[in-house]
Amino acid sequence: MSSGPGDGVAPAPLDLDGEPRFAWRGVMLDVARRFRPLPDLLRFVDLLAAHGLNVLQLHLADDQGWRFEVLAYPRLAEIGGRRSESQLGHGPTSTLDGVPHEGSYSQAELRELVGYASARGIRVVPELDVPGHARAILAAYPEFGVGDVEGVRARNVEPWTRFGISDEVLNVEEATVEFVCTVFDELCEVFDSDVVGFGGDEVRKDRWAADPRTQELMAERDLGSEEELQAWFLGRVAGHLATLGRRVIGWDEMLEGSDAAAPTLPADAVVASWRGPVGAELGARLGHDVVLCPDLWTYFDYRQSDGADEPIPVGTVLSLEDAASFEPLDASASPELRGRVIGVQANVWTEHLDTRDRLDYAVFPRLGAFAEVAWNGGPLDWASFQERLPAYLAWLDGQGVAYRPIDGPRPEQRRPGVPGVPRDRASRVAELDRLTASLRAAR
Repeated sequence: MSSGPGDGVAPAPLDLDGEPRFAWRGVMLDVARRFRPLPDLLRFVDLLAAHGLNVLQLHLADDQGWRFEVLAYPRLAEIGGRRSESQLGHGPTSTLDGVPHEGSYSQAELRELVGYASARGIRVVPELDVPGHARAILAAYPEFGVGDVEGVRARNVEPWTRFGISDEVLNVEEATVEFVCTVFDELCEVFDSDVVGFGGDEVRKDRWAADPRTQELMAERDLGSEEELQAWFLGRVAGHLATLGRRVIGWDEMLEGSDAAAPTLPADAVVASWRGPVGAELGARLGHDVVLCPDLWTYFDYRQSDGADEPIPVGTVLSLEDAASFEPLDASASPELRGRVIGVQANVWTEHLDTRDRLDYAVFPRLGAFAEVAWNGGPLDWASFQERLPAYLAWLDGQGVAYRPIDGPRPEQRRPGVPGVPRDRASRVAELDRLTASLRAAR
């Protein structure tokens, strides 16, 4: 493989020769649910560089925590960066662990990260998620929520201690749009990436629908649905970022409510397509570049086997062989999509990855298979990859990576008694079809 620039980290023994297939070879790391200190991020950057990857998307804010220092709004980190405890396990029998969780990055620390990553050929793409996933924001500044301020404050006394999708959402007053734009101004002063993440995913719209003031504003703006309101909000943020010379990347839900005849998003917005091919195809048809990150192949928080000893089993089974079988552009992909895909990305959500070792367990060795797909295209020749696997695992051992052994978790990697909610692939595919129905209709 070609050599990498990381200091002291030898390139991983993978098949990464020649020119890479995809320009965007990324990993999204969620540090909002579980804060990871700067040294852990620097180590993670070294490991990504050794795998021939070149994008780290950093998910800095969500319902469960705000991790970015904003000088104009200091309570975002001071209050939004701490919760009293966290959910333990997944599903209806999950509990709370009683352990406070906190942390945020100073702007100086993040500048250090950007410089460190750049020296190793990696671009850090920051992400702040709006207008949903907003509970950490509202714990700090309840005036930006829907409804009376005291009611919002009472509902959001701290960032969410539970995991899932909250129904809290930012209000759509001009003052709130200005607040969001000010926060992104500071983000762009710290991160030099020309692409900035602004979320747009999993926005529950019930509070907008039930709120008289929101409905009044929708009428004033001639918006006929809450989906159009979401598109209006995201369009305002994206338009502001465009004045700073930045393009946005958002999850495929950002296409909901958009009108192809009068688009709300800039033409250079990038679609991160995570719910299968529907958002990717629609985004390409509308002229957007696309990053492919379908959850069934690239969500590395998903369980790695259906064994009873798999720790906190969530999602569908996504084994090492499944990761190697990822085919970013199969025969069904349209010519439009083939011309618009700029890359692929693995996403690492951290609700249940509460330590560095748990992060290692989830990411490796699946990242080795993903890296080869990102470099060469997929699916991989499984027999050929298996031949390289012993040397790769030995390399991981040499780097001190607490990866998942091929034959299953070691005793200390198991989490007996901590519940999960495993999913079968067929039910997840059916759910994705339902979730993307509106995008399919727009196509």
